Amino acid sequence: MELFLTGLSHRSAPLAVRETLSIPVERLPSALATLERHAGHGVILSTCNRTEVYSVVRDAEHGAAAFDGFVADELGVDPEYIRPHVYTLEQDAAVTHLFRVASSLDSQIVGESEILGQVRDAFGTASRAGMAGGALAHLFHSAIRTGKRARTETAIGRNALSVSRACVELARRSLGDLRTKHVLVVGVGEASRLAAQALRDAGLASLTVANRTRAHAQELAESLGGEAAGLDDLPRLLAAADVVVTSTGAPDFVITRAQIEDAMAERRDRPLLVVDIALPRDVDPSAAAVPGVRLYTLDDLEAIAEANRREREAESAKVESIVAEEVARFASWWDARGVTPTIASIRHWAEDIRAAEVRRTLPKLNGLSPEQAERVEAMTKALVKKLLHGPTKSLRERKDESFTQSARELFGLDGA
Repeated sequence: MELFLTGLSHRSAPLAVRETLSIPVERLPSALATLERHAGHGVILSTCNRTEVYSVVRDAEHGAAAFDGFVADELGVDPEYIRPHVYTLEQDAAVTHLFRVASSLDSQIVGESEILGQVRDAFGTASRAGMAGGALAHLFHSAIRTGKRARTETAIGRNALSVSRACVELARRSLGDLRTKHVLVVGVGEASRLAAQALRDAGLASLTVANRTRAHAQELAESLGGEAAGLDDLPRLLAAADVVVTSTGAPDFVITRAQIEDAMAERRDRPLLVVDIALPRDVDPSAAAVPGVRLYTLDDLEAIAEANRREREAESAKVESIVAEEVARFASWWDARGVTPTIASIRHWAEDIRAAEVRRTLPKLNGLSPEQAERVEAMTKALVKKLLHGPTKSLRERKDESFTQSARELFGLDGA
């Protein structure tokens, strides 16, 4: 059995492909149930920039087939459509990748803080579904520890950009001073909340939060000193806003080209900046062709992300060292998984024989005092320990599955 990772991310696939594999949080339990039918166990990590499946499989062929079956059954996606963009990693390569992801080294915006929580949540959901025990549990606990070390032992996250702060940077580059601008935030999820907070902190003139459930919009708007609205108010809100940031998790477009065209007709040549950070996208891509509209998506953050990466090169090198250390630690644990139970079984086998012989022999040694009997006990234990030292040392050092199996056969453990 081996660890196996299959997935795609912003590094391997364009936005149009990534959104076909996007799995919203509320759909994860259903997706895990489908994955169970194909892979048995696994963890699904689905964020705005990646969808990855971690599992323990017999071999790479089994893992690839399980992933293909999963995406076809759960997402209705033809595996051939995404195959050019999918990567597969096995064992140490898969471990290294996850540890880098949890440390935000593989993020579009290096140092962003959201990914560690997303890794933790993905593991938690899989655990509650009974899908992430044993080796997967150890893997994700190790990944979370690695991510925490990256943030506490280096400055990788200090003053780092995030997608929400990148939205502010885009707004400033496009519109200049934001203190006179009106912002519309569509959706109340984590990404929308963080973007709304960042925009409010930038000193904008007003903020409106729109959501399908108005009560949820009211809660977020009140916490930010803004106004709340429902999605039925979008035509009016689009006409009034200078900046629109949207991230709803809806499966279809929330903002259509026709709505944008109607809004622009009322704006008297005022430009409109739309930042769509949803996956799948909230805004019809063809809306970018409407005069006066600047439409940005997750892929358009790359220029800002590149500048952020350059600023973090020194800290990234420190994090890479932490990742390498933790990967080696995990590899040592993995290698010992098969050896440790075998060594324990050999010791139990030897102890059973020793104890039986002592029980049989002591009654024949008439006149032994309790102290002398204890010495015999200690002597036999020391003898067994010394006899087993060489074989168990070899098992630990070799960490070879066939060698371990030979030891089990030699000591007659599998037939016991």
